[in-house]
Amino acid sequence: MTRSAVIRTAAVACSLAAWLLSSLPAAAQVPAAPTLQASASGSTVSASWNAVGGATAYRVEAGITPALMLAGYDIGPLTSFTLPNVPQGTYYLRVRARNASGLGAPSNVVGVTVTSVQGPPAAPTNLAASVSGSTVTLTVDLPPGPLTGLVLVGGTTPGSGQAAVPLSVSPTNTLPNVPPGVYYVRVVALNAGGPSPASNEVQIVVSASCTAPPAPTLTAQVQGQAVLLSWNAIAGAAGYRLDAALSPGGAPVLSQPLPASTTAVSNPSVAPGTYYVKVAVGNACGQTATSPEVAVVVNATPGGGNRTPNPPAGQRLPLPNRSSIVNEMARLYPADLRNSCVSQGGNNTWLYRVVQRLRQEDTRWGLNWKRGNVGDMSQDVIDYNWGSEADEGTRQVYVVDIIGGHCGGSPGPAWQDVTGPAAAIWTLQPYLAAGFPPY
Repeated sequence: MTRSAVIRTAAVACSLAAWLLSSLPAAAQVPAAPTLQASASGSTVSASWNAVGGATAYRVEAGITPALMLAGYDIGPLTSFTLPNVPQGTYYLRVRARNASGLGAPSNVVGVTVTSVQGPPAAPTNLAASVSGSTVTLTVDLPPGPLTGLVLVGGTTPGSGQAAVPLSVSPTNTLPNVPPGVYYVRVVALNAGGPSPASNEVQIVVSASCTAPPAPTLTAQVQGQAVLLSWNAIAGAAGYRLDAALSPGGAPVLSQPLPASTTAVSNPSVAPGTYYVKVAVGNACGQTATSPEVAVVVNATPGGGNRTPNPPAGQRLPLPNRSSIVNEMARLYPADLRNSCVSQGGNNTWLYRVVQRLRQEDTRWGLNWKRGNVGDMSQDVIDYNWGSEADEGTRQVYVVDIIGGHCGGSPGPAWQDVTGPAAAIWTLQPYLAAGFPPY
Protein backbone atom coordinates (compact mmCIF):
# COMPACT_ATOMS: atom_id res chain seq x y z
CA MET A 1 0.00 0.00 0.00
CA THR A 2 1.31 3.43 -0.93
CA ARG A 3 2.01 6.14 1.66
CA SER A 4 -0.92 8.23 0.36
CA ALA A 5 -3.26 5.24 0.64
CA VAL A 6 -2.17 4.67 4.24
CA ILE A 7 -2.84 8.31 5.07
CA ARG A 8 -6.30 8.17 3.45
CA THR A 9 -7.16 4.94 5.35
CA ALA A 10 -6.06 6.46 8.70
CA ALA A 11 -8.14 9.58 8.02
CA VAL A 12 -11.23 7.48 7.27
CA ALA A 13 -10.68 5.45 10.47
CA CYS A 14 -10.37 8.63 12.55
CA SER A 15 -13.54 10.06 11.02
CA LEU A 16 -15.41 6.82 11.69
CA ALA A 17 -14.23 6.73 15.33
CA ALA A 18 -15.26 10.37 15.83
CA TRP A 19 -18.70 9.62 14.35
CA LEU A 20 -19.14 6.58 16.63
CA LEU A 21 -18.16 8.58 19.73
CA SER A 22 -20.50 11.41 18.83
CA SER A 23 -23.32 8.89 18.41
CA LEU A 24 -22.95 7.46 21.95
CA PRO A 25 -25.44 8.83 24.52
CA ALA A 26 -23.88 11.21 27.01
CA ALA A 27 -23.53 9.88 30.55
CA ALA A 28 -26.05 11.30 32.99
CA GLN A 29 -24.48 13.99 35.12
CA VAL A 30 -25.63 15.99 38.10
CA PRO A 31 -25.74 19.79 37.59
CA ALA A 32 -22.77 22.08 38.12
CA ALA A 33 -22.43 24.19 41.27
CA PRO A 34 -24.23 27.58 41.20
CA THR A 35 -22.64 30.84 42.37
CA LEU A 36 -24.49 32.24 45.38
CA GLN A 37 -24.98 35.85 46.49
CA ALA A 38 -26.74 36.63 49.79
CA SER A 39 -27.26 39.59 52.10
CA ALA A 40 -29.26 40.64 55.15
CA SER A 41 -31.12 43.86 55.77
CA GLY A 42 -32.30 44.05 59.34
CA SER A 43 -34.23 40.81 59.90
CA THR A 44 -34.75 40.08 56.19
CA VAL A 45 -32.41 37.74 54.27
CA SER A 46 -32.21 37.80 50.46
CA ALA A 47 -30.28 35.40 48.23
CA SER A 48 -29.90 34.75 44.50
CA TRP A 49 -27.80 32.55 42.21
CA ASN A 50 -27.26 31.90 38.54
CA ALA A 51 -29.44 29.39 36.70
CA VAL A 52 -27.48 26.18 36.08
CA GLY A 53 -27.81 24.39 32.76
CA GLY A 54 -29.89 21.20 33.00
CA ALA A 55 -31.07 21.94 36.56
CA THR A 56 -34.75 21.30 37.32
CA ALA A 57 -34.77 22.49 40.93
CA TYR A 58 -32.57 23.92 43.67
CA ARG A 59 -31.95 23.13 47.34
CA VAL A 60 -30.94 25.86 49.82
CA GLU A 61 -28.91 24.68 52.82
CA ALA A 62 -28.24 26.68 56.00
CA GLY A 63 -26.13 26.27 59.12
CA ILE A 64 -24.53 28.16 61.97
CA THR A 65 -20.96 27.39 60.87
CA PRO A 66 -19.48 27.40 57.34
CA ALA A 67 -18.83 23.64 57.47
CA LEU A 68 -21.99 22.33 59.16
CA MET A 69 -25.30 22.66 57.33
CA LEU A 70 -28.13 21.92 59.75
CA ALA A 71 -31.15 22.26 57.44
CA GLY A 72 -32.03 21.99 53.76
CA TYR A 73 -35.03 23.38 51.85
CA ASP A 74 -36.11 22.36 48.33
CA ILE A 75 -37.53 25.46 46.59
CA GLY A 76 -38.22 24.15 43.10
CA PRO A 77 -36.92 26.01 40.03
CA LEU A 78 -36.56 29.41 41.78
CA THR A 79 -33.17 31.13 41.62
CA SER A 80 -33.78 33.66 44.42
CA PHE A 81 -35.71 34.13 47.64
CA THR A 82 -36.41 36.73 50.31
CA LEU A 83 -37.11 35.61 53.87
CA PRO A 84 -38.46 38.14 56.42
CA ASN A 85 -38.51 37.94 60.23
CA VAL A 86 -35.34 35.87 60.58
CA PRO A 87 -34.18 35.63 64.22
CA GLN A 88 -31.10 37.61 65.12
CA GLY A 89 -27.78 35.81 64.53
CA THR A 90 -25.15 34.84 61.94
CA TYR A 91 -26.04 32.17 59.38
CA TYR A 92 -24.17 30.44 56.54
CA LEU A 93 -25.94 29.61 53.28
CA ARG A 94 -25.19 27.55 50.21
CA VAL A 95 -27.27 26.23 47.30
CA ARG A 96 -27.17 23.05 45.20
CA ALA A 97 -28.79 22.37 41.83
CA ARG A 98 -30.77 19.19 41.19
CA ASN A 99 -31.77 17.18 38.11
CA ALA A 100 -32.96 13.63 37.47
CA SER A 101 -29.48 12.29 38.30
CA GLY A 102 -29.46 13.85 41.78
CA LEU A 103 -27.99 16.81 43.65
CA GLY A 104 -24.99 18.66 42.24
CA ALA A 105 -21.99 20.04 44.10
CA PRO A 106 -22.62 22.84 46.63
CA SER A 107 -22.10 26.49 45.74
CA ASN A 108 -19.81 28.84 47.58
CA VAL A 109 -20.81 29.43 51.23
CA VAL A 110 -22.02 32.95 52.09
CA GLY A 111 -22.40 34.23 55.64
CA VAL A 112 -25.14 36.69 56.57
CA THR A 113 -25.64 38.49 59.88
CA VAL A 114 -29.18 39.33 60.89
CA THR A 115 -29.71 42.23 63.27
CA SER A 116 -33.05 43.11 64.73
CA VAL A 117 -34.47 46.56 64.15
CA GLN A 118 -36.49 46.16 67.35
CA GLY A 119 -35.62 45.15 70.86
CA PRO A 120 -37.16 42.21 72.72
CA PRO A 121 -40.71 42.64 74.03
CA ALA A 122 -41.61 43.74 77.53
CA ALA A 123 -42.43 41.07 80.10
CA PRO A 124 -45.92 39.57 80.13
CA THR A 125 -47.87 40.52 83.26
CA ASN A 126 -50.62 39.28 85.56
CA LEU A 127 -50.04 35.57 84.92
CA ALA A 128 -52.72 33.48 86.65
CA ALA A 129 -53.59 29.76 86.62
CA SER A 130 -56.69 27.72 87.40
CA VAL A 131 -56.93 23.92 87.73
CA SER A 132 -59.84 21.60 86.94
CA GLY A 133 -58.92 17.95 87.47
CA SER A 134 -55.80 17.49 85.33
CA THR A 135 -56.52 20.51 83.08
CA VAL A 136 -54.65 23.77 83.70
CA THR A 137 -55.85 27.08 82.24
CA LEU A 138 -53.39 30.00 82.05
CA THR A 139 -54.28 33.66 81.52
CA VAL A 140 -51.75 36.45 81.00
CA ASP A 141 -51.58 40.04 79.75
CA LEU A 142 -49.38 40.15 76.65
CA PRO A 143 -46.90 42.99 76.00
CA PRO A 144 -47.63 45.43 73.14
CA GLY A 145 -46.27 44.88 69.64
CA PRO A 146 -46.14 41.85 67.33
CA LEU A 147 -45.00 38.61 68.98
CA THR A 148 -43.56 35.50 67.32
CA GLY A 149 -44.04 33.13 70.24
CA LEU A 150 -45.00 32.54 73.86
CA VAL A 151 -43.22 30.01 76.10
CA LEU A 152 -44.14 28.56 79.50
CA VAL A 153 -41.00 28.08 81.62
CA GLY A 154 -40.88 26.39 85.00
CA GLY A 155 -40.28 23.35 87.15
CA THR A 156 -41.00 21.73 90.49
CA THR A 157 -39.20 24.34 92.62
CA PRO A 158 -39.55 28.15 92.66
CA GLY A 159 -37.47 29.90 89.98
CA SER A 160 -36.45 26.63 88.26
CA GLY A 161 -36.37 26.12 84.49
CA GLN A 162 -36.61 22.34 84.11
CA ALA A 163 -39.06 22.53 81.20
CA ALA A 164 -40.10 24.94 78.44
CA VAL A 165 -43.51 24.44 76.78
CA PRO A 166 -44.53 26.45 73.66
CA LEU A 167 -47.90 28.20 74.00
CA SER A 168 -50.14 29.84 71.45
CA VAL A 169 -49.71 33.62 71.24
CA SER A 170 -52.96 34.24 73.09
CA PRO A 171 -53.98 35.67 76.48
CA THR A 172 -55.51 32.26 77.34
CA ASN A 173 -53.94 28.81 77.02
CA THR A 174 -55.34 25.44 78.17
CA LEU A 175 -53.05 22.51 79.03
CA PRO A 176 -54.84 19.11 79.32
CA ASN A 177 -53.60 15.91 80.98
CA VAL A 178 -51.09 17.56 83.33
CA PRO A 179 -49.60 14.91 85.67
CA PRO A 180 -50.24 15.33 89.42
CA GLY A 181 -47.70 17.55 91.16
CA VAL A 182 -46.75 21.04 92.30
CA TYR A 183 -45.30 23.33 89.60
CA TYR A 184 -43.88 26.86 89.53
CA VAL A 185 -44.20 28.55 86.14
CA ARG A 186 -43.55 31.83 84.33
CA VAL A 187 -44.30 33.05 80.79
CA VAL A 188 -41.75 34.54 78.33
CA ALA A 189 -42.75 36.39 75.12
CA LEU A 190 -40.70 36.30 71.89
CA ASN A 191 -40.26 38.59 68.89
CA ALA A 192 -37.57 39.15 66.27
CA GLY A 193 -35.47 40.91 68.89
CA GLY A 194 -35.35 37.89 71.18
CA PRO A 195 -37.00 36.79 74.46
CA SER A 196 -38.64 39.10 76.97
CA PRO A 197 -38.04 39.10 80.71
CA ALA A 198 -40.20 36.53 82.50
CA SER A 199 -43.63 37.29 83.88
CA ASN A 200 -44.57 36.88 87.52
CA GLU A 201 -44.34 33.29 88.79
CA VAL A 202 -47.42 31.29 89.85
CA GLN A 203 -47.79 28.00 91.69
CA ILE A 204 -49.91 25.24 90.11
CA VAL A 205 -51.15 22.27 92.17
CA VAL A 206 -52.59 19.29 90.27
CA SER A 207 -54.03 16.64 92.62
CA ALA A 208 -54.13 12.90 91.98
CA SER A 209 -57.87 12.71 92.47
CA CYS A 210 -58.57 9.59 90.38
CA THR A 211 -57.65 5.95 90.85
CA ALA A 212 -55.15 3.96 88.81
CA PRO A 213 -56.62 2.20 85.77
CA PRO A 214 -56.79 -1.61 85.55
CA ALA A 215 -54.22 -3.36 83.35
CA PRO A 216 -55.38 -4.24 79.82
CA THR A 217 -55.46 -7.84 78.59
CA LEU A 218 -53.38 -8.21 75.42
CA THR A 219 -53.98 -10.92 72.82
CA ALA A 220 -52.00 -11.67 69.65
CA GLN A 221 -53.06 -13.42 66.45
CA VAL A 222 -50.38 -14.50 63.96
CA GLN A 223 -51.10 -15.70 60.44
CA GLY A 224 -47.96 -16.16 58.37
CA GLN A 225 -46.15 -12.85 58.81
CA ALA A 226 -49.32 -10.89 59.55
CA VAL A 227 -49.79 -9.98 63.23
CA LEU A 228 -52.92 -8.57 64.91
CA LEU A 229 -52.57 -7.23 68.46
CA SER A 230 -55.72 -6.28 70.40
CA TRP A 231 -56.75 -5.49 73.95
CA ASN A 232 -59.86 -4.56 75.94
CA ALA A 233 -60.87 -0.91 76.22
CA ILE A 234 -60.15 0.62 79.64
CA ALA A 235 -62.67 3.10 81.07
CA GLY A 236 -61.15 6.55 81.60
CA ALA A 237 -58.13 5.84 79.40
CA ALA A 238 -56.36 8.92 78.03
CA GLY A 239 -54.24 6.79 75.71
CA TYR A 240 -52.26 3.59 75.26
CA ARG A 241 -48.62 2.69 74.48
CA LEU A 242 -47.60 -0.50 72.69
CA ASP A 243 -44.07 -1.79 73.48
CA ALA A 244 -42.24 -4.64 71.70
CA ALA A 245 -38.86 -6.08 72.76
CA LEU A 246 -36.58 -8.82 71.42
CA SER A 247 -36.10 -10.51 74.80
CA PRO A 248 -38.34 -11.05 77.86
CA GLY A 249 -38.43 -7.81 79.85
CA GLY A 250 -35.94 -6.26 77.42
CA ALA A 251 -35.68 -2.67 76.22
CA PRO A 252 -38.38 -1.91 73.61
CA VAL A 253 -37.34 -1.82 69.96
CA LEU A 254 -40.79 -0.35 69.24
CA SER A 255 -42.70 2.02 71.52
CA GLN A 256 -45.84 3.31 69.83
CA PRO A 257 -48.21 5.84 71.51
CA LEU A 258 -51.86 5.31 70.57
CA PRO A 259 -55.05 7.32 71.20
CA ALA A 260 -57.73 6.13 73.64
CA SER A 261 -59.95 5.18 70.70
CA THR A 262 -57.46 2.55 69.45
CA THR A 263 -57.58 -0.98 70.92
CA ALA A 264 -56.03 -2.96 68.04
CA VAL A 265 -52.96 -2.69 65.79
CA SER A 266 -52.19 -4.85 62.74
CA ASN A 267 -49.04 -5.30 60.67
CA PRO A 268 -49.18 -7.46 57.51
CA SER A 269 -45.39 -7.90 57.11
CA VAL A 270 -43.58 -8.60 60.39
CA ALA A 271 -40.03 -9.93 60.04
CA PRO A 272 -39.55 -13.53 61.29
CA GLY A 273 -38.54 -13.70 64.94
CA THR A 274 -39.86 -13.82 68.51
CA TYR A 275 -41.17 -10.57 69.99
CA TYR A 276 -42.20 -9.79 73.55
CA VAL A 277 -45.12 -7.36 73.52
CA LYS A 278 -47.09 -5.48 76.18
CA VAL A 279 -49.55 -2.58 76.21
CA ALA A 280 -49.75 0.19 78.82
CA VAL A 281 -52.75 2.43 79.58
CA GLY A 282 -52.64 5.92 81.11
CA ASN A 283 -55.39 8.13 82.51
CA ALA A 284 -55.78 11.89 82.76
CA CYS A 285 -54.08 11.93 86.18
CA GLY A 286 -50.90 10.44 84.73
CA GLN A 287 -51.43 7.03 86.36
CA THR A 288 -50.58 3.94 84.29
CA ALA A 289 -51.00 0.17 84.25
CA THR A 290 -49.31 -2.39 81.99
CA SER A 291 -50.55 -5.70 80.62
CA PRO A 292 -48.62 -8.94 81.10
CA GLU A 293 -46.00 -9.52 78.41
CA VAL A 294 -47.06 -11.72 75.49
CA ALA A 295 -44.57 -13.68 73.32
CA VAL A 296 -45.37 -13.34 69.61
CA VAL A 297 -43.62 -15.85 67.33
CA VAL A 298 -43.48 -15.02 63.61
CA ASN A 299 -42.09 -17.72 61.33
CA ALA A 300 -40.86 -17.28 57.79
CA THR A 301 -43.67 -17.80 55.29
CA PRO A 302 -43.28 -21.31 53.75
CA GLY A 303 -41.97 -21.02 50.22
CA GLY A 304 -41.29 -17.30 50.64
CA GLY A 305 -37.93 -16.71 48.98
CA ASN A 306 -34.82 -18.87 48.85
CA ARG A 307 -32.63 -19.59 51.86
CA THR A 308 -29.35 -21.36 52.47
CA PRO A 309 -29.92 -24.24 54.97
CA ASN A 310 -28.62 -23.85 58.53
CA PRO A 311 -25.01 -24.93 59.16
CA PRO A 312 -24.17 -28.00 61.27
CA ALA A 313 -24.14 -27.42 65.03
CA GLY A 314 -21.12 -25.39 66.14
CA GLN A 315 -20.29 -24.21 62.62
CA ARG A 316 -21.04 -21.12 60.57
CA LEU A 317 -21.88 -20.61 56.91
CA PRO A 318 -19.20 -18.91 54.76
CA LEU A 319 -19.81 -15.32 53.65
CA PRO A 320 -21.06 -15.33 50.03
CA ASN A 321 -19.31 -12.81 47.78
CA ARG A 322 -22.05 -10.84 46.06
CA SER A 323 -19.96 -7.86 44.93
CA SER A 324 -21.20 -8.41 41.37
CA ILE A 325 -24.79 -7.75 42.50
CA VAL A 326 -23.75 -4.58 44.34
CA ASN A 327 -21.91 -3.33 41.25
CA GLU A 328 -24.90 -4.11 39.06
CA MET A 329 -27.28 -2.20 41.37
CA ALA A 330 -24.87 0.76 41.26
CA ARG A 331 -25.01 0.67 37.46
CA LEU A 332 -28.82 0.44 37.40
CA TYR A 333 -29.50 3.09 40.07
CA PRO A 334 -26.61 5.60 40.09
CA ALA A 335 -28.76 8.53 41.23
CA ASP A 336 -30.03 6.59 44.28
CA LEU A 337 -26.43 5.69 45.18
CA ARG A 338 -25.26 9.31 44.94
CA ASN A 339 -28.22 10.35 47.10
CA SER A 340 -27.60 7.72 49.80
CA CYS A 341 -26.26 10.00 52.57
CA VAL A 342 -29.18 10.68 54.93
CA SER A 343 -27.27 13.30 56.93
CA GLN A 344 -26.94 15.38 53.75
CA GLY A 345 -30.61 15.18 52.79
CA GLY A 346 -30.51 11.79 51.00
CA ASN A 347 -32.27 8.51 51.76
CA ASN A 348 -31.70 4.74 52.04
CA THR A 349 -33.46 3.75 48.80
CA TRP A 350 -30.31 2.33 47.15
CA LEU A 351 -29.39 0.34 50.27
CA TYR A 352 -32.91 -1.12 50.39
CA ARG A 353 -32.80 -1.97 46.66
CA VAL A 354 -29.59 -3.96 47.20
CA VAL A 355 -31.08 -5.85 50.17
CA GLN A 356 -34.22 -6.60 48.15
CA ARG A 357 -32.13 -8.02 45.28
CA LEU A 358 -29.96 -10.11 47.66
CA ARG A 359 -33.00 -11.48 49.52
CA GLN A 360 -34.41 -12.78 46.24
CA GLU A 361 -31.37 -15.09 46.31
CA ASP A 362 -31.05 -15.75 50.06
CA THR A 363 -33.26 -14.41 52.87
CA ARG A 364 -30.30 -14.48 55.26
CA TRP A 365 -29.39 -10.99 53.97
CA GLY A 366 -30.63 -7.99 55.97
CA LEU A 367 -29.69 -4.66 57.52
CA ASN A 368 -27.65 -3.82 60.61
CA TRP A 369 -28.34 -2.08 63.92
CA LYS A 370 -25.09 -0.14 64.28
CA ARG A 371 -22.83 -1.29 67.15
CA GLY A 372 -25.77 -3.21 68.61
CA ASN A 373 -27.84 -0.05 69.20
CA VAL A 374 -31.37 -1.06 68.22
CA GLY A 375 -33.00 1.80 66.30
CA ASP A 376 -29.71 3.18 64.91
CA MET A 377 -29.45 1.61 61.45
CA SER A 378 -26.14 1.51 59.58
CA GLN A 379 -26.55 3.59 56.41
CA ASP A 380 -23.94 1.79 54.27
CA VAL A 381 -23.73 -1.73 55.74
CA ILE A 382 -25.62 -5.01 55.30
CA ASP A 383 -25.65 -8.20 57.42
CA TYR A 384 -25.66 -11.93 56.60
CA ASN A 385 -26.98 -14.42 59.19
CA TRP A 386 -24.35 -17.21 59.27
CA GLY A 387 -26.03 -19.30 61.98
CA SER A 388 -29.21 -21.18 62.87
CA GLU A 389 -30.89 -18.44 64.94
CA ALA A 390 -33.94 -16.53 63.69
CA ASP A 391 -32.89 -13.54 61.60
CA GLU A 392 -34.40 -10.58 63.49
CA GLY A 393 -32.18 -9.68 66.43
CA THR A 394 -29.44 -12.28 65.89
CA ARG A 395 -25.83 -11.33 66.49
CA GLN A 396 -24.54 -14.29 64.43
CA VAL A 397 -23.79 -12.06 61.45
CA TYR A 398 -21.20 -11.10 58.90
CA VAL A 399 -21.09 -7.31 58.38
CA VAL A 400 -20.34 -5.98 54.87
CA ASP A 401 -19.74 -2.36 53.84
CA ILE A 402 -21.28 -1.85 50.36
CA ILE A 403 -20.84 1.93 49.84
CA GLY A 404 -17.32 3.28 49.44
CA GLY A 405 -16.80 6.96 50.27
CA HIS A 406 -20.27 7.21 51.77
CA CYS A 407 -21.32 10.84 52.42
CA GLY A 408 -18.28 11.97 50.42
CA GLY A 409 -18.23 13.69 47.09
CA SER A 410 -18.36 10.51 44.99
CA PRO A 411 -19.88 7.46 46.74
CA GLY A 412 -19.46 4.18 44.88
CA PRO A 413 -20.19 0.47 45.21
CA ALA A 414 -17.95 -1.56 47.53
CA TRP A 415 -17.67 -5.05 49.03
CA GLN A 416 -15.66 -5.01 52.26
CA ASP A 417 -16.09 -7.55 55.05
CA VAL A 418 -15.97 -5.39 58.21
CA THR A 419 -17.06 -8.11 60.63
CA GLY A 420 -15.24 -7.54 63.89
CA PRO A 421 -15.51 -7.43 67.67
CA ALA A 422 -17.97 -4.50 67.61
CA ALA A 423 -21.55 -5.54 68.37
CA ALA A 424 -23.88 -5.87 65.39
CA ILE A 425 -27.53 -6.95 65.25
CA TRP A 426 -29.44 -8.20 62.18
CA THR A 427 -32.70 -6.40 61.34
CA LEU A 428 -35.20 -5.98 58.55
CA GLN A 429 -37.51 -3.54 60.35
CA PRO A 430 -36.48 -0.26 58.57
CA TYR A 431 -36.66 -2.02 55.18
CA LEU A 432 -40.19 -3.28 55.84
CA ALA A 433 -41.26 0.09 57.28
CA ALA A 434 -40.13 1.71 54.01
CA GLY A 435 -42.59 -0.51 52.11
CA PHE A 436 -40.17 -3.03 50.60
CA PRO A 437 -41.41 -6.66 50.35
CA PRO A 438 -40.09 -9.42 52.66
CA TYR A 439 -39.07 -11.50 49.59
